Amino acid sequence: MTTDIRINARLTDSDAARFQELLEHYGISASDLLREALREYHISHLGPQRDPLQLLQGYVGGSEGAEDLSTNYKQYLSAALEEKNQPSQSRS
Repeated sequence: MTTDIRINARLTDSDAARFQELLEHYGISASDLLREALREYHISHLGPQRDPLQLLQGYVGGSEGAEDLSTNYKQYLSAALEEKNQPSQSRS
């Protein structure tokens, strides 16, 4: 269901001049100018709505390592620490 909204706005002299300049420059209706301005304002302030999964694409599952690292990280960490803390074999 589409609902049209009627807008009645008061503009300062300088904003009215800007509005009139844009109308004349682009040769469009006031309604078209307001619609386009609203769309641009929306994108610049809220940005395009993106799927959170798309935002993570390339980060999730994109590294090297064990496939079960997320569930068995404690075992891998313990093994790595044990290996690191083993006394070094002296060279003769």
